[in-house]
This record gives sequence, structure tokens and C-alpha cells, in this order.
Amino acid sequence: MKANRKFKQADERAVSAVIGVILMVAITVAIAATVYVYVSGMIGGTKTQTPNVACTTDATANKITVATADSNIKWKDIVLSNDTTTPYVNWTIYYNGGTTPNTINTPITLTTIEVLAGDYILLNWGTKTGNVKVTLRYTPTNSLLGSWTINV
Repeated sequence: MKANRKFKQADERAVSAVIGVILMVAITVAIAATVYVYVSGMIGGTKTQTPNVACTTDATANKITVATADSNIKWKDIVLSNDTTTPYVNWTIYYNGGTTPNTINTPITLTTIEVLAGDYILLNWGTKTGNVKVTLRYTPTNSLLGSWTINV
């Protein structure tokens, strides 16, 4: 009879108090470290966001006009490219009343000029005619802002 009682008591024993305290401290430290990493930005921290730029096309004037643009977007951070097979398209960017000519696939080197609503890109294909697909890419995030096809 006593033998059965010893086995029954051995099965009812739990983890010792020292081990329990050590486990609770370890769990608390792990939770605190996770919260610290999350709050300090190591997990899902602030990243450079891709701005929003909306444009409209005008085939009769051969231009792409910026309708709306987020603030603090610089022309130097935007790469314009010609996605058609003909490399003969040139453009001029009109911003704040000034002009800056650029050729195809050349990054714009304007350092302080912001992209604003009303700015536009004037396309010139010389004597040729046809569809030109222009792509705007935001270089800090390497994201596509948009592609527009215009019949020049």
C-alpha cells in the first residue's frame, strides 16, 4: 500500500520554484526584447515611401502634365525613360516657368527643384510620328510612378 502512495506523490510533483522563477524571468526578458526591437524600428521601421504622382497626357500638344504630386519629390530622384523601340525622342521639362532639356534615359540632374502640379514634359520626336511610351521611376525606392503612352 505504501508503495502505491510513493508513486502517486512522485507523479503530482511540479517544477521546482527555482526553475519556475528562471523560466518566468527568461520569458519576461524575451518579451521585453521583442517590444524594444519593435518600438526602436528594427522590425517594420520607417522606410522610404514611394510618392504618388498623377499625370495626364495631351496628344495634341505632345505633353505629359503632372496633375498631382506628393510634397518633397525632387526631379533629381525621378528617371524618365522611353519604352519604345525608337531612341529619337527628346523632351523638355517645364517647371516653375523655367526649362531644362534632357535626352532619353538620362537622369535629371536638378538638385533642388520639386515636382509640382502643373509641371509638364514636352515630347519632341522631330519629323517622325507614332506612339511614345514614357515611364517615370522613383530612384530612392526604385518604384514605378507610372507609364504613359502618347501619340507624337
